[in-house]
Amino acid sequence: MVTFNNVLEITYESILHWDRKECLNSVTIIRDVFGRISLLLDNTVKPDADMKETLASILTRNLNTFFSNKIYWKKPSDRWETGRIQPIIDMIESERKEWKEYENIRFYLSERPVAKKAWIQQNSASDSVWPYEEAIQENGSKVVTFYSFKGGMGRTTALAGVALSLVKQGFHVMMLDTDIEAPGLSTLFFDDEVIQRGLLDYLLEHPLTPERDIREYILDITDPVLLEETDGNLYLMPAGKVDANYLQKLARIDYQDNRKGFLEDSLKTLLVSIRESYSVDYILIDARAGFHDMGGIVVSQIPHGAVLFGNSSRQSWDGITQVFRSIAENHTDDFPVVLVDSMCEKPTSPTYTQSKDTFIQKAYTVCMENYYDNNMPVPGIEAEGEAHSPEFISFDAALLNGIELFSSGNPEQDTRVKAYLELLTGSSYQKIAERIKHWFGED
Repeated sequence: MVTFNNVLEITYESILHWDRKECLNSVTIIRDVFGRISLLLDNTVKPDADMKETLASILTRNLNTFFSNKIYWKKPSDRWETGRIQPIIDMIESERKEWKEYENIRFYLSERPVAKKAWIQQNSASDSVWPYEEAIQENGSKVVTFYSFKGGMGRTTALAGVALSLVKQGFHVMMLDTDIEAPGLSTLFFDDEVIQRGLLDYLLEHPLTPERDIREYILDITDPVLLEETDGNLYLMPAGKVDANYLQKLARIDYQDNRKGFLEDSLKTLLVSIRESYSVDYILIDARAGFHDMGGIVVSQIPHGAVLFGNSSRQSWDGITQVFRSIAENHTDDFPVVLVDSMCEKPTSPTYTQSKDTFIQKAYTVCMENYYDNNMPVPGIEAEGEAHSPEFISFDAALLNGIELFSSGNPEQDTRVKAYLELLTGSSYQKIAERIKHWFGED
């Protein structure tokens, strides 16, 4: 039975059973938005009617309805056909990737998805929003994304904790909430009435009014209970104000990439504007959970590194494995990652050590199979500071009722803010901050 999962292998085997395969230099297998298969053949001789009929018959028999009945030949039968299909050939060859090789025949894949392109386009050439060399220069800005496959992993809380830990060391930090479908980062730092605009407004308004000051979308965090005069500066770009207009704004965001590269380019333009308008050392991005289209951009295409949150559940590992694979396939150079086992058992638990070792072993297996380059020296499981070497954040019931890191001057509120501040700048979050600093030579 032909399925989406096995159709590529069946196509490959079908071509190898074709008695004229010796005329092929390469085969590009094209899987369209419906999952159907077409072929682009780099052939050494012009195909005659028998060649075409025989190959089409094999594919029809083996692929059934999964075959689109489209085969493009680089050496067509006549001159008119050559000019007609050349633009199609150029487009396919510009986007395909190498798959496998049989004797002298190279096989390529060209996937034609309608969504999730940032996660699955495997071009091994994605650049960060600006080069790593610029990020580590004096006054350079480092972009780091916080991501969890499942919700409720403490990702947003950890981002706030890392931001505060860095600020307490004198670094200037910008927090950016790209989780525009379920915003929450801004509620940690401000009352609802303070939040008026944010990323969603920027994405819609900037193409129409590019001269508008980026500062109109960003909030300064200056609460004296939270920050001291010796601390660095802390800024926040909210997702936006969730009001009667919010859904209408959200409905105009193009996640399907109908305007090719528009969302990625818009986010890169935003980050460049932030770098030019604010002297920040770090831009910390809060990403949407799951395989969200914007999440793919801010995790695997834009940043200089990523913090990935998960737990020991199978669902969490399934998602994290795919993220490691996507990162590895989208970057030719080393892309630093720190994996966080969030809400794990407390160190006082009798099973803590066993659970920790199990998590490390799983992390090592996932990184070996999906992240580390087997052509390069691979670190051992005991190596520290590597992608497979996780950090651990134990579950804390004090965070269940929500966090408010702002005060109106009420002594009771001041006490509450200080308690949360102490919790969020504790050792668990400081360790993540130190790992991030190490990536950029600032430890």
